[in-house]
Amino acid sequence: MSNSWKQILLSRKWLVLPPVFLGLVAVVAFAQFRKEIPRHELSEQPRPLPVIRVEPKEVVPKITGFGTASAARRWEAVSELQGRIVEIHSELESGNLVGANELLIRIDDTDSRLLLAQRQADLDAAKTRLDELEAGYEADQRLLPLAQEQLQVAEREEQRYVELRRQKAASLSNADQATSSRLAQQQAVQNIQRALSLFPSQKNAAKASIALAEAKLREAERDVERTRIVSPFAGVLSEANLEIGQFITVNQRLFTLRDAEQIEITAHFSLEQIDRLISRDASPSAKSQMSLEKITGELETHPTQTIPFSARVIARSGNFTRTWNGVPVRITESLNEQSRTLGVVVQVTNIPHHSETQEATLSRFPTTNNESHFAHWSTALRPGTFCEVVLESSPRSDLITIPRSALNENTVYRVDSDNRLHPQSVEIGFSNGEFVTVVGGLKEGDIIAEAVPVPAIEGQLIEPRFADTRSSQFEIVTAAIDSSTTDAKERRQ
Repeated sequence: MSNSWKQILLSRKWLVLPPVFLGLVAVVAFAQFRKEIPRHELSEQPRPLPVIRVEPKEVVPKITGFGTASAARRWEAVSELQGRIVEIHSELESGNLVGANELLIRIDDTDSRLLLAQRQADLDAAKTRLDELEAGYEADQRLLPLAQEQLQVAEREEQRYVELRRQKAASLSNADQATSSRLAQQQAVQNIQRALSLFPSQKNAAKASIALAEAKLREAERDVERTRIVSPFAGVLSEANLEIGQFITVNQRLFTLRDAEQIEITAHFSLEQIDRLISRDASPSAKSQMSLEKITGELETHPTQTIPFSARVIARSGNFTRTWNGVPVRITESLNEQSRTLGVVVQVTNIPHHSETQEATLSRFPTTNNESHFAHWSTALRPGTFCEVVLESSPRSDLITIPRSALNENTVYRVDSDNRLHPQSVEIGFSNGEFVTVVGGLKEGDIIAEAVPVPAIEGQLIEPRFADTRSSQFEIVTAAIDSSTTDAKERRQ
């Protein structure tokens, strides 16, 4: 029984061999008759990249600063005498425009005119006193020869009585009477001579009295004039709150008048900005010897009429933007202690805003609050406006200008003749938010990436794709280069 089972198990083991043999035969056959898989060699694929061709452009250097507008002239009306207001200008309200030489306030002048009449009387009396002195002087001059002759007669008469007295022919009383007559006449002559000698001093005193009376008269006349407060120039009123019948005191502040025509903005710029605007060398390496004396000396070599800058003043408020042309008129005497910046004063002639194509001449500053008045003042540059001031220098040619997006710190990515990408160090000149000038490291005709590639792999094969540069080139040509402090900080970062 056991042997039979052993034979059965052995016979089943040999049954595994045929499938194994068939499998080996199939593997050998597959290996003999299989087809080879075609192989393809991998080639480097170029990377599409927007590029631009470097070309020299004409640029207008500019710098941007900020300041607050203020009136070029500011006049505070202060009362110089006390009194009651009897008349005021019909437009004497804050915010209204008034013309030059217009009567704004008249104070009751009754007391002033009474004092004026008194001073006039004092002057007339002083002049009369001088006339009396001169008349007396002329009379004394005529009397002096007569008095002297009378004195001589009295002296001869005295001598005659003396001789008669010696001869016992005249009484003593007659001789004494002759002597007394001679002494009286001598005293009269001396009085006339004394009056004539005192006349110059008395005349000078009389003239001094006249001068004093005239001064007091002019003072009284000025007091009368002070009762009329007249606008010295055309301007806009502020802090005006007066009424007819109101009593005002001496040195009381009445209102303020600000020049509505000439507006000034003191914009602050760093010394680096000013020096770049003045210097003809665009390279930052030329800026190492900057000083306030150097910059102010450059500016002072040009009269105000020929300062080689033009200015634009821009006011923004939400969607509102307005631009005025300005004239740089002076610089501040020193640097700002907090910001260490130099102030440039730009003056704007305030006229109603109109388009460049409008040729009509607009009237200046109406003195009535009509529709044109409101339209003018609503579009004029007003004191207190926070302004952006752009100073522009003369155009500079043959400067290489590239988009700021192409710059990675001081590196651009140049494409060589084999369309390979290479980093290239450059020296930056002027810059603004969109464009920079390159003064070293690139030459005309070089091809660079329009934007910094990410990732930037040196030697990478590039498929250059030139962008439509017509519009951007136009912007580069017409855009001025702004060397603001913010841009400089961004470059350092």
